[in-house]
Amino acid sequence: MTTPTDWTNNGDRITRQFTFHDFTQAMAYMVEISFYCEKKNHHPEWKNIYNKLWVELTTHDAGGVTEKDMRLAQHMGDVFARYAKGTGQA
Repeated sequence: MTTPTDWTNNGDRITRQFTFHDFTQAMAYMVEISFYCEKKNHHPEWKNIYNKLWVELTTHDAGGVTEKDMRLAQHMGDVFARYAKGTGQA
């Protein structure tokens, strides 16, 4: 499996930090991602402080990174690209 762009592979998990324009944009992104996560039944470990979001992805049942994590990471990156261009929901 190839780790998606801008993600770091830490063995049993992949991680990334996102920086948004402001808190509202970070929250809008998290809400948008949460709907995708519910649909796919795969959820990140994440922490938000103001305009920063730290994300860790792993599949606990498998004991490490799986295709589910890679697909979620790719989706999160694709959605973030819209926000970075100013075309996100916020």
